Order: sequence, then C-alpha cells, then structure tokens
Amino acid sequence: MSSFPNSIVALAATLERGWQSYRSSGEFDLFVEFTLSLNGLTEQLHRQHLPGLVRACQELENTALTFFADREMHPIPLDQAVAIERKLQIILGELRRHETPAILARRTLDTAEGQIGDCWNQPRRVLIVSRENHPWSASLAEQLGFFGFTPEEARWGEQPANDEPPLAITFIPDVEGRAYPPAAISAIIALRTRFPTSYFYCLSVPSNLQSIVLLQRAGADACVPVGNKVSDVLSRILDLVEMHEQEMHRVLIVEDSATAIAHIRRSLSQHGIDSKAINDPRLLFEVANEYRPDAILMDMYMPFCTGVEVTSALRQIPEYQALPVIYLSSENDIVQQVEALRLGGDQFLTKPVNPIILASVVKTKIERYREMLYSGQHDSLTGLFNHSTSKVQVERLLHAAQPDGQLVVAMIDIDRFKTINDNYGHPVGDQVIRSVAWLLRGRLRSTDLVGRYGGEEFIIALPGIDPAQAIGLIEQIREDFSQLPHAHAHGTLRATLSCGVAALPDYLTASSLIAAADDALLEAKRTGRNRVVLNRGNPQGQ
Repeated sequence: MSSFPNSIVALAATLERGWQSYRSSGEFDLFVEFTLSLNGLTEQLHRQHLPGLVRACQELENTALTFFADREMHPIPLDQAVAIERKLQIILGELRRHETPAILARRTLDTAEGQIGDCWNQPRRVLIVSRENHPWSASLAEQLGFFGFTPEEARWGEQPANDEPPLAITFIPDVEGRAYPPAAISAIIALRTRFPTSYFYCLSVPSNLQSIVLLQRAGADACVPVGNKVSDVLSRILDLVEMHEQEMHRVLIVEDSATAIAHIRRSLSQHGIDSKAINDPRLLFEVANEYRPDAILMDMYMPFCTGVEVTSALRQIPEYQALPVIYLSSENDIVQQVEALRLGGDQFLTKPVNPIILASVVKTKIERYREMLYSGQHDSLTGLFNHSTSKVQVERLLHAAQPDGQLVVAMIDIDRFKTINDNYGHPVGDQVIRSVAWLLRGRLRSTDLVGRYGGEEFIIALPGIDPAQAIGLIEQIREDFSQLPHAHAHGTLRATLSCGVAALPDYLTASSLIAAADDALLEAKRTGRNRVVLNRGNPQGQ
C-alpha cells in the first residue's frame, strides 16, 4: 500500500484496527469509530479517482449505517458481522495491491532537468467490449494508445484472459441507441462480478429511465447517451487518471460552546475537513476574510446576536452572498427553522448532530459551492480557464514575476478549424478542441496557466523559464498534436497548431504580452501555419 498517499494508508490501517477492536468488545462506541473511519476512507478514495473501491466502501458503509442508530443492536449478530468482515477484507485486499492512478502527463518542466518523464507512457489497461470490427472500437483504441493507455479488445460474452482488473471497461452495443439486450446485460454482470474495482462505461444508451436503471443495476458507472461516442468516453477516462490537486475543505464554526466546538471539529477532522472556530460572532468578517472558508457552521443563539442576524449581515457582502451557511441549533420550532432559512441560511441541523450526517451535509454544500465558482471561471467544453479568468491569471503571474523574474505567454490556434467543422461537423470540431486542452493540461505544470481564449484559440503562460525553453516545449506539443488521431464516423483525421510567443522583459504588461503573442500567432498563420513564432519586436513594449 506504499503507493497510496499517507492519508489513505493511515485510514485503512485505522479502519482495520477499529473493526478488530469492535469484534473483540462489541461496544457501540467502537462501531461508531469504525463507521466514521470507513466514511473518511471513502472520501479519500473518491479524491484519488478509484471509483470501484469507492463503490465497495459505500456499500459497506450503507450496511454499517443500519446498525448505527441504536446501542441495543450491539454487538451485531454473528452472521451480519461476518458479512461486514468479508466486504472489508475485499476492500483491504484491493487497497494492498491497487496502485494509485498515475498522472497521465509529461510534466516536463517539473523535473530538475526539464526532461520528459516516464509517466506519460505508463500503460493503463482499458478493455473495449464490442462486436468484431466495430468502427468505434478501432477509433477509441487508437486514441487511447496515443494518450498512454493499453487498449484491449474483447467480444461480447468473452471473459478476458488477464485477471488484473483493467482501469476501465467500455461497452459498445451492436446497434446504436437501442436498449441493451439480455445477453449484453448478463455479460456486464459477469464482468462486474469479476472486476469490482474497474470503471464501467456503456456507450450509446437510449435516453429512457428503464434502460439506464437496468444498466446501473448490472454494474454500469456511466451511461453515455446516444450521440456522445468516442470523444466523451475518452474525456471521462482521462479524467479518471488525472490527479486533481484539491484544496482541503475549510469550515468556519461560529459557536459559543467550547464543548460543541470540540465535538464539531473532531467530526470534521475525521472526514478530512479543516476547521476554525470563533465564539464571538463580531469577529466573523475579520476571520472569514483571513481564513477564506468554503462554508460556515452557525449556532442559532449566541451572545450579542442570533445566527440569523449574523447570516443576514453576511449576505450584505457581495463575496459572501453565495457562501453556504449551515445552522446548528436545538431549535425544534418549524416556523423558526423556516424563517432562519428564508433569511439566508442553506441548511438547518438539529443538535446533537450525527457526525456522519454533519460531514456529509458540509461536503455536499461545499462541493456545490465550489462547482458554482468553478463554472464561472472555466470553459464548459474543455474545463480550462475561460477568457476573462485567463487574463486575470496572466496579470497574477506577471505581478509575481516582476521585477526580475521570467514569464512567457503563448497564443495557440488550431489550423483551418473552420474546414474541420464544415467537413466533419461541430461535434468532431469540439473533439479536436478538447484534444488540444488534454494535451496542454498533460504537458504543462500545475503552476502554468492554460486557458481557452475563445473559439479554437488557447492561451498559456509559463513562469520561471526563458523563451528558448518555452519554445522547445511548445514545439514538442505542436509536433505531437500533429500526430494525434481524432476519431470521426468514417475513421480519423489529423490537425495542426500555430503558435505565437512573447515574453518578459520584451513586454512589461499583461495586455502587451497577450497582444504581442497574438501578433506572433498571426505571423505564424501568414507564413505557412503549423509553426511557432517568437515576437521580439518593440523591446520594453508597454
């Protein structure tokens, strides 16, 4: 298990010890600790993109929660304990042999020498189940191979010879848009039984409830609707192995009881949630401005003012108008609860709060809040920063680089993109755009800016390197993209990129850097396309 982050190793060890302690004593409090550890492990595995293990943990957690509410049910009957232990050992066994997904990328500038890393070519098995010679199968296999996966094909009803669980299994039906026949459902069930930790994608599923429910019951994790074919599946598989550096959830607790604060902070900590507490609501604005919470847990009744009054005041500040506020109170009056929610709250939890319910509500509210913030800053097609956010990020990087640092800005455009749309349709054009985004995200550092500037045009900003290094990297991206196959209904196509580059200290403002890179891009287009041009004109330009 050494390949997992320390947090997962520790949680798995705690979970195993917790279960052994409970089996020895049968004490309810130890069962609560075991369930909390299980819930925390589920959350950590979700962040590591291990959906099969997440599913197994959730099933075990649901079983455990049936014994969570009543002390009189403990120790639980022997047959139930054996069933829980069997599921637990499956999870622990998978954890011991399952590697954490590698970042599917060549983060070339993250290494000391700036050399290409090995992780780009690290194989990841993806099983493609279809009839023989299905055109989607060949297209998907070709693109998966380019992005560093190891695609394998199997026919419906066949059992793969390799016992190692694949990262994902993709099912392609014989007839597009029709309900999967009983034989296909049986084949999916058989593979799900054999590979409980793999991620299952069913393509071309008709948009009706019965078809989706049957496939979910059989073991499908994602039902891709008719019309979303190879590109959608490829996007989801890439997301499976891309490690997203997520900030820890931050919760500000406004509560005047030291005992309540200790209980709440302990419950949140067990679920990987950071927290800060204040006992005087008059400190709220100052502390919130410094701590930048993702949610506030607000006691309803405190000295000086009520939680409703605090929330109402908080909503007067524009940056806090959407921040989730969750009330904690022993208040049972439904009228008071409704009034509290009407005046700016998002949820009402009655004390004492079940720690798992508390953590689940907090995480759900924070995820939705972050999704709202994310959608306002990112392009919906590619997941990259949008136009306005990209410009803000260039300003930020420029401010950090000055007065003596390095910053390179590049504008990148897909050559003859209108011809791609005209000849192959806009869905294929969208696929090509997403391929550029995947390649840029994979090749650049987490500290670099990657944005979709508009249409088929992208912007990148690379701090801390000189123009020669940057051009070498961009040339490699340009060359590799020219070899990338893009699937369409009758096979594959290839496209090229033109790039313009500008850098400090030739240009000293964000607007001049972007404009100079855009001018260089136009020059690259005029001089033949599929090339990189550096703009050295107008030194010390403003």
